[in-house]
Amino acid sequence: MTGSEVANGWIVFDQIEIDLAGRRLFVAGAETPLEPKAFGVLALLARNPGQAFTRDEILDTVWGHTHVTPGVLNRVITLLRQALGESADNTLYLHTLHGVGYRFDAITRWAESRRNAALEPNLEAAPFASVAEAQTSPPMEATSTAPGGAVVTDADAFAVADVPAAPEPRRRGRHALGWLGVVALLGLAAVIYQLKQHAADAPPVARPASVAQPTLVVLPLRAVGSAQDESVLADGLSEELITRLARVDGLRLISQTSAALALSENLDLNQLAARLHVSHALEGSLRQSGQQLRIDLRLIEIPGGRTLWAQDYDRSQADVFAIQSEIAQSVAGALTLKLGLPSNSGDRDPQLFRDYLQLRHRLFEYPDPEDYGRLIADLRSFVARAPDYARAQGLLARVIVRELRAGGSLTGAETAEAARAAGRALELDPDLIDAHASLASLACRATDWLRCMTEFRRVLELAPADSLVRAAYGFWLADVGYLDQALVETEIGAASDPLNYEASLAHARVLDTMGRHAEAGDAFEATARLPAGTPARVAYARWYNAVWRSDFAAAREFVGDMPADQHFRESYLAATEALQDSARWPQVESSIETSERLTGRYNFLRLIQPAPDFAKILGALEAALRDRTSSYHLLIWNPEYAAMRHDPAFQDFLRRTKIVDYWRSNGWPAQCKADGDGAVCS
Repeated sequence: MTGSEVANGWIVFDQIEIDLAGRRLFVAGAETPLEPKAFGVLALLARNPGQAFTRDEILDTVWGHTHVTPGVLNRVITLLRQALGESADNTLYLHTLHGVGYRFDAITRWAESRRNAALEPNLEAAPFASVAEAQTSPPMEATSTAPGGAVVTDADAFAVADVPAAPEPRRRGRHALGWLGVVALLGLAAVIYQLKQHAADAPPVARPASVAQPTLVVLPLRAVGSAQDESVLADGLSEELITRLARVDGLRLISQTSAALALSENLDLNQLAARLHVSHALEGSLRQSGQQLRIDLRLIEIPGGRTLWAQDYDRSQADVFAIQSEIAQSVAGALTLKLGLPSNSGDRDPQLFRDYLQLRHRLFEYPDPEDYGRLIADLRSFVARAPDYARAQGLLARVIVRELRAGGSLTGAETAEAARAAGRALELDPDLIDAHASLASLACRATDWLRCMTEFRRVLELAPADSLVRAAYGFWLADVGYLDQALVETEIGAASDPLNYEASLAHARVLDTMGRHAEAGDAFEATARLPAGTPARVAYARWYNAVWRSDFAAAREFVGDMPADQHFRESYLAATEALQDSARWPQVESSIETSERLTGRYNFLRLIQPAPDFAKILGALEAALRDRTSSYHLLIWNPEYAAMRHDPAFQDFLRRTKIVDYWRSNGWPAQCKADGDGAVCS
């Protein structure tokens, strides 16, 4: 091919087609939009497979100069990886060469037109694999996680990821099990049958060839009526479907946040395939008329749009629990056991379930502070009115532990109340998710690691598609040093909820804790672009990441994103300069003291000062770990702070938090080994 033909032809490999003349990218037959610079980087690398390019070479070629913030290229590489169906941890084509740049690996061929590209299959190419395929390995045994509330300690970006800091579109209470979920089981057998039959013998469609298992997104049901009550019921059914279907063997589920955002952003089928990596979608509507419900469901193939199964249901609200036994008879008992369907034995009164859904919705919609106390009083009244209703008891426990109120940790009385409510809920329904999640959180805060881990694994057995619980579990695993297992959990969470800000942030933080800073930088770039993300929320995390990468220009940029009213910006700016000129550290000390005086919070910049007081720092990190006031406690395991782990104060920390006792009973993390009654951690 001549030079002009190369410039105007098509580059083809696996399921990927690059139209150089039209500047278009097709993945599995579907056009995937790319920013101009992202396409330029892709074209440069794909034209030269196997060749290593430095970052400066890429910036010179595509941007025309090197005076571009390094984070710009990180962001573009992240965009390309998302478009090509890979991640920094599961690279298929774009490989990071640490300290150098990037290399593109694929067996490519040239074609003059798309028609020729389609007629000339590349039989030598490796199969295309999706991110979800690569990131859903079974969770590894280890530690724990708590869905307790998060209160900012000198940085929103380091807040615990299990409680979002900002409302998400159509935010709903999770795990709404009940009579609407029962109705959905009328279509469950057909859904499973159609998905598995389609995966086995349906005609091939334009999607990645290596997606061996169906990946399903359950889009929130559209409430046809205008009443809020109808919308809450529709949301409850959607969440129940996700929780139930996530237990189907061989079926992957996209978590609820990404599903809700996909609906709110009106993503078309091609966009669903590209952004969520799904093969099927379940969509429908709910209409309520008096005591009658009409539910319409449709299972569609993505990206083709073919309807595989559809069903309309007209049911009376009063009959919905009686219908449950009929459904159980129609769905074979063996299939029910295989799917692990809950019995819902506590659901007998449709009105109680309706009241529960309404109250949960209002509590989890981040009410105004003045309304929160009234809602808690309403919940306690509900529990008193229906003491044998498991869902109400579980909700009370979960809300107390979740701690939507601003500031502070749980009091002894609150802790006792939450434990009582959770215990009573499990007496009534041993599979109640809220109760198990509450007990897990309480155990983690009390450093009862065995109970903590056991309870969180149980939560994820019951709700495997809950990315926020999985992210929190990953944080707790990291807290006790099981970094490899933590990475597995956060990878699964990010893959199952690709539009979820909190899941993405948790994954980035764990990568940074492991010292994989280049990959973490890419992950932070991707996180900052997600809904509910703001520069301020990730500014502190990105500052540390930039410092660990010695990218001080980027660190200064991220200081500018820190909110001035949090009173930490000046200390971070001073520290940025002192890291390049050690003579400036005295000014940093003064700035740190000012920030602590104004906020009453510990400034963890003390860890990077010359001659840090490790005993005091570990005390502050321990408080953050127990109270979940931030995720700064992960700094305990950063490779940059190995000196802290060699200080005698670290042994006291391990004993006080009972971490070393847990290691002796449940296995040592990769970086630690026994040393007398303590441990040596590299």
